[in-house]
Amino acid sequence: MSRALDIDFARNRPRIAPAGLVLLCVALTLVLVSGARLWQGYDENLQMQARVDEERHRSLSKSHPVKVQATPAALLAEKQNLAVLRELTVPWQDLLSIVEDYPEHDVALIGIDQNPVQSQVRITAEAKDFDSMIAYLRYLQSSKLLREAVLNDQQIEANVPGTPVRFQITAVWSRS
Repeated sequence: MSRALDIDFARNRPRIAPAGLVLLCVALTLVLVSGARLWQGYDENLQMQARVDEERHRSLSKSHPVKVQATPAALLAEKQNLAVLRELTVPWQDLLSIVEDYPEHDVALIGIDQNPVQSQVRITAEAKDFDSMIAYLRYLQSSKLLREAVLNDQQIEANVPGTPVRFQITAVWSRS
């Protein structure tokens, strides 16, 4: 009926074959090498991701520059600098040579005012008669530097000997 159990606690256990032991060592070595390579791959991936993020940030910062809000003092300084620059870029040498080199010599220049913001010059002069005044106006209109020369005001100086005509001309100079 039932068989008796034969338990031998002292029997020698089966030993691991040398080929199995070698195979186990090779497998463990391969696992360690592949783990080290995987670790290196993760490090390289993190470094490349950091470079990509840095390049993306650099390209976005170039395409979308951050505008710094100018302070009121900086805006005022910029406005003053532009005003000084406009004053310095008035072509005075050329303007004076055109205004003063009128060949007929029947017009006396009294004053020149300028408005650099609008590139305008206002000439105040006296001519011996209306024909001389109109000839001077046409002379200014024909110059290459001045454009839009217009007569603003004229009046006859009746209390001055010879009754000259005092007039004002406004012209716009061309920026070249």
